[in-house]
Amino acid sequence: MVAGIKALTEAGLLGPLPADGIPPADVVAAFADRLREAIQRDELRLTYQPQADAHTGRLTGFEALVRWRLPDGTVLPPDVFVPMAEAGEGIHILGEWVLRRACETAAAWLRHGVTDVPVAVNLSSLQLENEGLARTVLGVLTETGLPAANLKLELTETALFQGGDQARQILLELRGAGVRLVLDDFGTGHSSLALLRKVPVEALKIDKHFVQAMVEDRDAAAIVHAVVALAHALGLQVIAEGVETAEQLLFLRAYRCDRIQGFHFSRPLAAEDVPGFIARNAQFGNAGPPPGG
Repeated sequence: MVAGIKALTEAGLLGPLPADGIPPADVVAAFADRLREAIQRDELRLTYQPQADAHTGRLTGFEALVRWRLPDGTVLPPDVFVPMAEAGEGIHILGEWVLRRACETAAAWLRHGVTDVPVAVNLSSLQLENEGLARTVLGVLTETGLPAANLKLELTETALFQGGDQARQILLELRGAGVRLVLDDFGTGHSSLALLRKVPVEALKIDKHFVQAMVEDRDAAAIVHAVVALAHALGLQVIAEGVETAEQLLFLRAYRCDRIQGFHFSRPLAAEDVPGFIARNAQFGNAGPPPGG
């Protein structure tokens, strides 16, 4: 978070900080207000990174990724401002905006016949502390007209571990309504097979650091292979993120990984570029060419 605070201060989004560098309550509250202004000024943007079948290249979904474009043209990635938002109310403001915009966009794609695949939205552990989260999510789906099955919520092991019984009840309610759940960054947090039994996730997502290291690092390769085998034994699918090379894809295919996401298939796309992306690759089905093909 230190690097993010420095970047936000340099961008003029944070006021003076005390000597210990920890933002006081008034600075955290002011940042939440600045996020509200960013939404009003249309400074926040979502991009959509395609996910594909690791073996055929068929499009299987998108992940919504938020960016903050400042008036001077500077673009801030989420790892700069999301941790600061999580320090207070900002994460709820940001989270609901991302959810709503992603659902609106996916519903429009469906309505106009562009594509019928799910969009994934990241959930913070702090959002799971909100008792009204399920009501908010289901309300957004109703308002936008997006079918529940076309929304995936990605949450980390740490979020699930810290959330306790309330978080699990919220997730069970959402899953019961048809929303799909994915466990993100598997293997980097509080890994617990007991949690996998208690929360109805449909897939595990392997952290990009393992994926990008596995070609050169035998331990990373063993971890990726083991996660795929574990997930399949539990009836879950596996998504590998951060796939950037043909060699990484070959490893993942050999390990029988189900889905991939990364620059080797496609960089994140602006919403308006998605129809063109699909149309350009129509000869391969409803998405892009087989990765590495």
